[in-house]
Amino acid sequence: MFRATGSGRPRGDGTIARRWRGHAFVAGLHEGAIDRNGIRVVERGPPKAKIPGSSMAQPVKVYVEAYGCTQNYGEARLMQGALFGSGHAITTSEEEADAHVLVTCTVVETTERKMVRRMTELAAYDKPLVVAGCMAAAQRERVTSIVPRAKLLPPRKWPEIVGLLGAGTACGDRAADLESTDLGWHDAIVPIAQGCAGRCTYCITRVARGRVASYPVEALVDQVRGHVDRGVREIKLTGQDTAAFGLDAGTDLAALLRAVDAIAGTFRVRVGMADPLTVHPIVDALVDAYASERVFKFLHLPVQSGDDGILAAMRREYTVAEFEDIVAAFRRAYPEITLSTDIIVGFPGESEEQFESTMDLVQRVRPDIVNVTRFSARTGTPAASMPEQIVGWRVKQRSRRLTLLRFEIAREIHERWIGREVRVLVTESGKPGTVLARTPEYRQVVLREPAPIGEFLRVRIESATATDLAGRVLGTEATPTDSAAVRAS
Repeated sequence: MFRATGSGRPRGDGTIARRWRGHAFVAGLHEGAIDRNGIRVVERGPPKAKIPGSSMAQPVKVYVEAYGCTQNYGEARLMQGALFGSGHAITTSEEEADAHVLVTCTVVETTERKMVRRMTELAAYDKPLVVAGCMAAAQRERVTSIVPRAKLLPPRKWPEIVGLLGAGTACGDRAADLESTDLGWHDAIVPIAQGCAGRCTYCITRVARGRVASYPVEALVDQVRGHVDRGVREIKLTGQDTAAFGLDAGTDLAALLRAVDAIAGTFRVRVGMADPLTVHPIVDALVDAYASERVFKFLHLPVQSGDDGILAAMRREYTVAEFEDIVAAFRRAYPEITLSTDIIVGFPGESEEQFESTMDLVQRVRPDIVNVTRFSARTGTPAASMPEQIVGWRVKQRSRRLTLLRFEIAREIHERWIGREVRVLVTESGKPGTVLARTPEYRQVVLREPAPIGEFLRVRIESATATDLAGRVLGTEATPTDSAAVRAS
């Protein structure tokens, strides 16, 4: 379950810095009640026998809390899978847990402060504490100064979680096979690489995750196939920059999508954030790979600024024109594609004229989603010591103007969908009495009729807001025959 807390900040892949607590399940035991937060829990059964090779008399209950981007959530799930497979229990109660794991985000200062608070609160239980995620790599000294006894687990070393909490029966590198076997997730988050190809002057995540290190295509295909075989319909490919996939291995994201598309079964793929720097050289191949019915027509392409001078200061290594070329290429092929982008306002030295260039770009391109972030100086990054830092009130003013424009455009786009009949995939529960579904363009549709997750429905869009559509179910659609064998015939 994902849960927003406080005032989240947009991340590079379009998610906000928010908290996630996994479903609580204990191996081989019966289901329990729904707690007051709506989190599914499982009652603890009788004590288990001692695990061979373990120093523990019985498994421990582990509480896992994650913040930040989809990749962080995916790695948190993989850690849960490894712990669960080694015989440990996963609990949603930090009070009842025998150990705590905090998967941290440090993309902006406000998120870092939240991480510090949570570290302190979890450390107060005086139980084993693992601090994982970006702060464990980029700000080790900061973490150890706050909680000296914490064990640090950088992003690339997440498979070591089992060893940190006591050896069990399964190794961490089996977590990909275990993930979503018994833990109740309706989607699958599949990290495809670590690191990125960029050198952005403002980014501390680059320090945490390093250069590109891609997972093998064959291993990723096997992982996706395992999820599909278990009935998962929504596959989320994620990374710090998905378009950087394969730069270290002589392949690319388009090739991975084609390999995934060859898997037999019924499923849909959402591609995570892809940087213009790495998309531009493969844009034609990527547009072709998106042609599959299985790939959501959703493009998350962060531009960060509408001014080439600011992009150069950010060291983004592409131009506004190149960003617009990519958008045009995808829209020629898929006119209804959902375009999501990210913009940083108040970067050091940003003039009013340069900010207006960003406003003009948004007006021209009309993205469906704009994740607006106020510049946050991160210690140790070049941008933190740049001259002409913008005063807070001015940054806030620009952020408000851009946000108003973003919602105005999104509302206009969504209102054009009213009255249409569309096919959707039900993906998750919504607020009480609702379920959420996705169109082929990954637009969110709120439905008030009950429907099982994983079902394909035909719906009529009856109303719209800037953030989602609302629809009425017309009927159930037959499960599409999109297996590789059928499509090849």
